[in-house]
Amino acid sequence: MKIKGLHGLYLELLPTLSTTHTFYFWNLNQSLLGRNPKSPMKSRRTKMNIMKRLVTLFVMVCGMHAMIAQTDVVDNAAISVATTDRQMTAELVALYEESRALENTGTAFEIEANRLAIKAAWETVDPAIAALYKPIDTGTLLPETMENLPINGIYYPEEIKEPRSSEGTRDWDTDRLLLDELVDGVDMDVTGSGHIYIAAYQNNIDFGGMFDIIYIYRSLDGGQSFEQWQAANVTAPVRKLQLVSIHGTGDEYMLAYLTTASGNFQAWRWNTSTGAFDAQVVSGDVSDFGVDRNFPTNTNGQRVFAIYQKDTTCDEVHSARSTSGSYGFDWVDEISIDNVCGAQTEMAYGFNGSVYTTYTGASTGNLYVNVNSNYNDPASWDPRETLTTGAVEESLNPTIKAARKELATDEVMVVTSQRDAGATNGYRFKLYTRENGAAFTTLFDGVPLANQSSVQPEMWIRKGNVGTNDIQIAHVFEILDASSSNFIASRTYEGAGFPTGETISDTDVDVFEGFPPAVAETDDDLPCMAFAGTSGGGGFGFGLYFDAKTVIVLNTAENALEGVSYYPNPMQTEIHVQANQTIERVELYSITGAKVLEQTEGVATRATINTASLTAGVYLLRVHTGNQVGTYRVIKQ
Repeated sequence: MKIKGLHGLYLELLPTLSTTHTFYFWNLNQSLLGRNPKSPMKSRRTKMNIMKRLVTLFVMVCGMHAMIAQTDVVDNAAISVATTDRQMTAELVALYEESRALENTGTAFEIEANRLAIKAAWETVDPAIAALYKPIDTGTLLPETMENLPINGIYYPEEIKEPRSSEGTRDWDTDRLLLDELVDGVDMDVTGSGHIYIAAYQNNIDFGGMFDIIYIYRSLDGGQSFEQWQAANVTAPVRKLQLVSIHGTGDEYMLAYLTTASGNFQAWRWNTSTGAFDAQVVSGDVSDFGVDRNFPTNTNGQRVFAIYQKDTTCDEVHSARSTSGSYGFDWVDEISIDNVCGAQTEMAYGFNGSVYTTYTGASTGNLYVNVNSNYNDPASWDPRETLTTGAVEESLNPTIKAARKELATDEVMVVTSQRDAGATNGYRFKLYTRENGAAFTTLFDGVPLANQSSVQPEMWIRKGNVGTNDIQIAHVFEILDASSSNFIASRTYEGAGFPTGETISDTDVDVFEGFPPAVAETDDDLPCMAFAGTSGGGGFGFGLYFDAKTVIVLNTAENALEGVSYYPNPMQTEIHVQANQTIERVELYSITGAKVLEQTEGVATRATINTASLTAGVYLLRVHTGNQVGTYRVIKQ
């Protein structure tokens, strides 16, 4: 699509678009113009700067249009399940308590029986609510093929854009290039055994190709090496993809949830042992979504939860859940959670049934959150909470994560890019938190930076540790005048305060700002990331990169010294260090880079550090001898 065509579309749609829809228009055309480059213009950067000036005008005008409509509520007769006046009988209270107890101990049969008992109990209280407990009426199954024909058919774009190509091999150092081809979306998940899966999709249909392609890379050694594990053809353009790992005791799967231009919200599933493939439609007429899962030990008790925008009279925010024993398939209980028109939808699962979602209002641009106390149960949504209004602040690409804590003692974080309403400068980085079931408050509100815009935030939290509150936050800094490369910054929130960020991407890699990086952890509890970027001075080829704190800090030869030993590892109350020359200083750091202990020996070749005061976890041991420093991973039990 050329700039002239974009401007024409802008004029045509202006009377009907809201501010939030404008943001999507921007992101879509970043995809068409920024990452899909072959353009008559000489430079992607020149082209993007022209695009930004046009979009700035577009956002300002559409913002005035959005102010006319002051509500995001759907004007229809659907029941509102997000209410505080639900009449709960003693039987329903007991059944919901039973559902929580079944999460870790129940069989698939017992969990489904509990769901049906809740439906029957609601029947005597409020039949309208009972009617919400029902299968989603799709059920279309794919044959075992990678071509997605029964769901999407063959998709023919109305306009075929100019072909695109890579810029050739790119240089990289600690950022590891996995796929030297253009990618248009990235996600990542890690199994309980530490196997890393990275998915990336490639939009080819928009440029005259027959298929879009989904690639899945896998590392079985904590990120030291990767293989291309799967490659799948899709017959309609992919618009979003998220990975969910089903792992534990029993059959294990990797699921890719995706939406396509046909509007189908789908689940693609591979058995991680055999590679056997299957797929299923979750729901139709879906434009955006977010997924997460619970984590009982047995995989047949694990369920996936989803929040998504479904086209009714607007893009209405819905929820649904997979059934226990289906390994992410067989979805039920689809409902409109608050009768609200939304955009930019994401969600998170906490612990023991708590579910959280964030989204923006389609008309107002307000930033909302909703809370569900019972595994996306259709009758358990609380009314939405407004974090900020679109009349005050524009919110872009919000995301949400929850610590693995009970609802009453929960810790939830929403991260978004924001700027003052009507502003034309770059976006700042902003965080909201909820603690112990209270309302959300602002934890950190950044300031606008000259020539920088904080976009595409993403977060990760350790799924396996109940009670943990370590949250890794990453966001892309876009350099507005293209005078230097875009980069990824990262911070780790540990429950108190907010630390200074560290730059993740290498200085010679220009990170793509059109979609977020994917953040996860390696099996030593250290963060890793996958993202799209290019080296070579801002060329057009945005390939798939992987980076890990483990690789950078722990597993490079130059960080180990000859003649240095340490024991015990894991340590408890102390750790001993021995070297073949004088030890000048020994330090212990947390994985976020904070120094927690230091001891200066000066003349000895042996050192002992008392570690009794440290909490359990992974630490970095740094040993200084002469002009050399060795770095080693140690564990405190």
